Amino acid sequence: MNDEEIIARFWRRDEGAIEQLDRQHGALVRALARRILKSREDAEECVSDTYLRLWERIPPDRPASLPAYLARIVRNLAFDRLREQGSQKRGGAAVTVALEELSQVTGGDNVEDAVAARELGRAVERFLRSQPPLACDIFLRRYFYFEDRAEIAARCGISPAQVSVRLSRTRKKLAQFLKEEGYL
Repeated sequence: MNDEEIIARFWRRDEGAIEQLDRQHGALVRALARRILKSREDAEECVSDTYLRLWERIPPDRPASLPAYLARIVRNLAFDRLREQGSQKRGGAAVTVALEELSQVTGGDNVEDAVAARELGRAVERFLRSQPPLACDIFLRRYFYFEDRAEIAARCGISPAQVSVRLSRTRKKLAQFLKEEGYL
């Protein structure tokens, strides 16, 4: 079953849509929740909350990309949970490090709010579309999916040092792009 068929099932309020969604995209949702929360129990609660939130939003929403829509929901819910727990308490340090790396580009104290801002988000999307596919993939894996450098290196077939160099270069290019666009 493809994503459009799953969305159609949500529109019909067919409860089987959630089971099919979990079969097709549950691994993505769980992995992202675990990377952010570092707790299996918290991640499973976040996954359940994600599916509930999706049920509440479709309809009226009709996402163009179901995996991206799911990822955005699970990220937001996981960040909310981290804020409730005090971020560092349950291992949020890895997420904090990734966000601090990005805050050096945006210059903000709270990069979550800066990245969530629609205008800045659109500018980052435009920037990423202009980058080579590997640079874009590495950037998204680090700053959207919160994969560590070793995971990214293994997936992309390069060394962790090369991942670090590519991330650094992409952040510098992003900073220049945002400066030219008037965001910095």
